[in-house]
Amino acid sequence: MKRLIPIVLLVLVACQGVHESNRQVSSLIERSEQMLETDDIDSAWALLEQARAIATSSRDADAEAEALLAMSRHHNMMDRPDSAIACLHAGLAAAPSAPAALLAQYYAELSATYNIAGDMRACVDWADKALPLLSAYGSDEDYAIMCGNTGIAWRRLGNNDSAAALYRQGLERAMAAEDYGSQAYLANNLSVLYTEMGRYDEGISYAEQACEAAERGGDEVERLSALAGKGIALQLSHRPEEAITLLTSTFEEAQATNSTALKLKTINYLLKALVDAKEWDATARYLAQGEAIAAALPPGNTAAAGILEAKMILQTEQGRYASALATIDSLENLMSLQQVIPPFRLMSYKGRCLAGLGDYRQAYALQTRASELSDSVRSRENDAKLDMLATNIRVMEKELELSRLSQKQARTQRTATLFAAIMAVLAAAVVALVFYLRHRRAQASMRETRKYVEGIEQERGRFARELHDGACNELLAIGLQLRRDQPDVDGVTQQIATLRSGLRNLSHELMPPQFTDGVTLNDALSYYLSHIEQPEVSLRCEGSGWALIPAATAYQYYRIAQEAMGNIIVHQREAHVEATLAHGADGQLSLSIESAGEVIEGDGRGIGLQSIRERAESIGATLTTEQAPDSFTLRLASR
Repeated sequence: MKRLIPIVLLVLVACQGVHESNRQVSSLIERSEQMLETDDIDSAWALLEQARAIATSSRDADAEAEALLAMSRHHNMMDRPDSAIACLHAGLAAAPSAPAALLAQYYAELSATYNIAGDMRACVDWADKALPLLSAYGSDEDYAIMCGNTGIAWRRLGNNDSAAALYRQGLERAMAAEDYGSQAYLANNLSVLYTEMGRYDEGISYAEQACEAAERGGDEVERLSALAGKGIALQLSHRPEEAITLLTSTFEEAQATNSTALKLKTINYLLKALVDAKEWDATARYLAQGEAIAAALPPGNTAAAGILEAKMILQTEQGRYASALATIDSLENLMSLQQVIPPFRLMSYKGRCLAGLGDYRQAYALQTRASELSDSVRSRENDAKLDMLATNIRVMEKELELSRLSQKQARTQRTATLFAAIMAVLAAAVVALVFYLRHRRAQASMRETRKYVEGIEQERGRFARELHDGACNELLAIGLQLRRDQPDVDGVTQQIATLRSGLRNLSHELMPPQFTDGVTLNDALSYYLSHIEQPEVSLRCEGSGWALIPAATAYQYYRIAQEAMGNIIVHQREAHVEATLAHGADGQLSLSIESAGEVIEGDGRGIGLQSIRERAESIGATLTTEQAPDSFTLRLASR
């Protein structure tokens, strides 16, 4: 027993030492944060180094992990993501069995750091580990901000559905906690997302909501970010003067802040508005300021990449093709980390520059490849859809054969029943009636099956005609033009753009809507209409409760809209289309599509309108259509 006493004393002393080191490390980290608030950066860093040294000498793994986490945050504030990542991995290695709350902070900081560095895939991977732990052990603010950061990464990876779901999830948490700063941040992200999807009114609405929340929370950076988001939505909704005025004043205010990210976001939006307005002198002036701001950031930073894109466009428009190609090389080097701009867009500009330098052959090859990249995913989906249609036709043929065999069997059974009716007239009459009704149902089923198969064949024929009359003829014209001694490059480019637009519209018609994982009718229809380049289409969504619409009803509304737009694209190519989708509190659902423009052909009795009427009947909806020499109107309503 006496031997145990010294051992117990040693353990108590060691525990007291660990507790004391924890207290000292926490105190040094707190003092470091206070010094950062007064911009005493060097002293703040010296305190963090002292904290780590104390934790290491006392062999306190958790304290060392706390110190390394604080050091990584310091690096991120100084825009040094590589150093931050090194500190974070060292911290995880130092404390492999750290508490769940500390691990949540580590995973969240790693996700945010990879986002800063431009590696969106790594950002999402670490966020998947962080979010469950933050939900259980973190604050509401930490969880909401993590949702926003991860949503941004998903959006940059091209997955808007995942981004929207995370934004809404974080916004609900922030609103429940009355966290105005997080509300402003997430509403800003939703504004950007809806603006990118072409739903500009909703983008402006969320920007104004973010501005209001930022003012209530006293967050100047988020307020200015919301104004910048509203400015780009105004620009894209064809209100350039309002956009340039708002973005210019917002950038001037942003210059007074210490947020490099805010300055770059605002000037990127301003540059886009100036480029679209072809105000090249102002573009060059603000571009110089943007390059100076971006010079201090890592080359993979998304906002810095936006400056490069504006520089490429300005150089191309000014005819400085060699300089533009050098800028394009810089952008291509970033594509391994993230999709800073669509690859086909970058390739198209490269082809334009090569054509300007006289290399027409390579320019044509690049423009062709750009068109292929733009529609390659849709083309694969089209092939899969056509294969599925062919399989369905074979299945329908087998079902028809089975139906005929069933009819033959039914006739045999009826004969036997009628013979037996001689012995029992009343029983025979009842049995005959039963079989007569069964026969009628079989006939109706066979007619419906044949009608379905015929509809599929008609659709295949229509797609084949559109590919032959559209894509094939355009390619023939392009080939003839390129055989000339001096081909009209602008004309060829326009023909390629026309071909690409036609193929994109056809591919979107074939895409089956998926009303799962939070995707609703208004989301799917907005996404589809935003990808139609010609004719010009605007969509207004009214009401709420979109998730309550049955999937079968949403599917038929979506397909009816596709059929109507297909008719308009064929018969009113230069029209302006206004669509309204409304869902009332009483469950009333309605769709209105109105196109204004000369109707070049069609009598209102084609396959497209016939298919629309049949789809409306299948869900018990009321359908009306009106056609005039210069307009077409479709109205659909149901409950």
